[in-house]
Amino acid sequence: MTYKHFFIKAPIVSLKGQPAILFDGKKETLLEALEHKKVKVFSECRNGFCGACKTQVISGEVTYIKEPLAELKANECLPCCCIPQTDLNLALSIDSVELAVRKKPIQKISTTQSTDTAALNFDIETATAPQS
Repeated sequence: MTYKHFFIKAPIVSLKGQPAILFDGKKETLLEALEHKKVKVFSECRNGFCGACKTQVISGEVTYIKEPLAELKANECLPCCCIPQTDLNLALSIDSVELAVRKKPIQKISTTQSTDTAALNFDIETATAPQS
């Protein structure tokens, strides 16, 4: 008796080697998945015509939903009209992703209590980007 594969592994999309997205197909294109995770990718036409979202592929393969008209090198993709075929490593900055999920430090500055209420005052600092 032979068993067929019932599950296909969802590709992992990494940004400069840092895993950022599990591409589960809920977003139609790679660009939509990146934008959902707050990764900044410049784009204009969103259809593969202009090439504005051209991104360097460090490793991995993509499949195009529709063939792009923009000219591409062998190590480039257009996230607006492709999906990852395999695990994918893109030459995009992960800084925006880190800022999107970074917890801001909170410092307690005072406490006021009475018999039936309590008030806590906090100072919430703004998070800053890590220095490279």
